[in-house]
Amino acid sequence: METLDLSPVNLRDLGGLPVSGGTTRPGVLLRSDDVSVMPAAFAQQMIDDGVTSVIDLRSPEEALFTGRGPLTVPGVSYHHLALTASVSSPEDISHEMMTSATTPAHVGAWYANLLETQARQLALGVTLVAMADGATVFHCAAGKDRTGVFAAVVLSALGATPETISADYAVTATRLPQLFPRLRAIMGGLMPDRVLDEEAIKGMGAMMGAHVESMEAMQKVLIERHGSVLEPVRRAGLSDATIAQLRERLVIADA
Repeated sequence: METLDLSPVNLRDLGGLPVSGGTTRPGVLLRSDDVSVMPAAFAQQMIDDGVTSVIDLRSPEEALFTGRGPLTVPGVSYHHLALTASVSSPEDISHEMMTSATTPAHVGAWYANLLETQARQLALGVTLVAMADGATVFHCAAGKDRTGVFAAVVLSALGATPETISADYAVTATRLPQLFPRLRAIMGGLMPDRVLDEEAIKGMGAMMGAHVESMEAMQKVLIERHGSVLEPVRRAGLSDATIAQLRERLVIADA
C-alpha cells in the first residue's frame, strides 16, 4: 500500500514581499498548513534551514489531536496561541458560513471579528516573531484562515499595502486541490464529514476558498471600524518598539 505523503502543501516563505521602505527578508518567517504530522526528514530540513520557533494557531482540540509533531526538538521553541476555541465550533464558524450562500464579504467580516477578539494573542505572536533568534513558522490546519489573519497583521505592521496582503492570502487558492485531501487524512473524524467531504466542499461558498476579495473585505471592515488593520492589535499590547524590532528582523531596506 502506498504511503500518503503528509508534507505541508501550503508552506511558503513570506520573504520578497514589498513593504514600507523595502522588502521582507527571505528565510525568517514562514506560513504553513499543519506541521504536526510532517515526515521527520521534512522537519529536519526545516530545522537545517534555520527554523527555531513554531507558532501554533490551532484550537486546543486540534493541538491535542495531532500533537506538536517532529519540530518539537531541543533548540526549537513551541508557542500555542489558539485563535479559535475548536476546529468547527458554532461560535467560530456558524452553519451559515459553511453554505453556498457565503460570500467573500461574509468571510472578511468573520476574519475581522477574529482579529478583534483575538488581538491579544495576535500581539503576542508578533512579539514572538520579533524576538526569535532564527526563523519562525506559524500555522493552523489549512494555513488559510487563522494563518491568513496572522500574516495580515504581520504584514500590516511592516507597512505592506492592502493589495500585497490580499495577494499573499490568495496564493492559498492554488494549493486547495492538494490541501483538502491532506486535511482529510490528518483530521480523520475530528472534523464533521460535511466539512471535509469533497462534494460538500464544492457546494460550499467562499469560506472554503481563498478569494482575494475575502481579505480585501476584512481590511475594509477594520479600517472603517478602527482606522487601520493594526489598531486593535496595538490596543491589545503591540508596541512601537516591538514593531521596530520586527522591521529590523524582517525588512531589507531599499538601497
